Amino acid sequence: MKMKKLVSVVLATTMMIGVAGCSSTTSGSADKLEQIKEAGKIVLGTSPDFPPSEFYILDENGEKQIVGSDISLAQAIADEIGVELEIKATDFNGVLANVQSGSVDMAISGFAQTEERKQVMQFSEGYQREDSEDYQGILTTKENAEKYKTLEEFKAANLTIAAQSGSIQYELAMKLTDEANIKQYGTTDASALALDAGDIDAVIVSSNSALPMLDTFTDLTLLPKDGFDLDPEAMYSTNVIGFPLGDEYQSLIDLCNDVIEKARENGDLEKWVTEAKELSAQAVEVEE
Repeated sequence: MKMKKLVSVVLATTMMIGVAGCSSTTSGSADKLEQIKEAGKIVLGTSPDFPPSEFYILDENGEKQIVGSDISLAQAIADEIGVELEIKATDFNGVLANVQSGSVDMAISGFAQTEERKQVMQFSEGYQREDSEDYQGILTTKENAEKYKTLEEFKAANLTIAAQSGSIQYELAMKLTDEANIKQYGTTDASALALDAGDIDAVIVSSNSALPMLDTFTDLTLLPKDGFDLDPEAMYSTNVIGFPLGDEYQSLIDLCNDVIEKARENGDLEKWVTEAKELSAQAVEVEE
């Protein structure tokens, strides 16, 4: 295993930035946006293992800090409301559960809309740049990359494939192999570690998330977009903010849509992605 030195940090079940607590619900108003203003904070759910969208780095004091393009968007929303941003960090399944239970005010974690998710949460407008070169791809070993030159060859090999629990990538993995051949991991970091150790054969992952891993796991490679794009029609290419169900969230959703539109027009969305990609080299591993 050829691994460059990497600082490991343990992902706690819940990490809070700001005052501890659940969502910003108070008894003063039924409107969620008004509740947030009364509480003085907005609670964000995210899974910080997905650079450049959300990930951990170490600050100058060696303390974990969550950064990324999604976090910049969340901060812009908090600033627009005039409140503090509080982050509730869990694995991806935890983010989904927290949105459904209403224990967070919103979730920004590389979400894509699916019909299944529409039954249990509601969404903002899309905010990912339309010209993004990101794609849903396959992370595997360089040895495997030499063996399988087409997607059909890859499918026929009956490989053990990993995907993050509850993610779009898991749904895509189901199209490649039988469910018995799929292993679920709470984080993409854990999947990459398992792949590097030889426990699995491939990981379904967003290319933007995979690319920083290649500097750490030097025996791994991302199969090319030409021929191995698992979402060629870009059905899952647009990221959205997730909210609990309920009419009381509409004013918050409207505000978030306004922030997204403003950030798109003034170039902030693109700037945040560029800045986050530069920081991705400092990403620290998150262990389950």
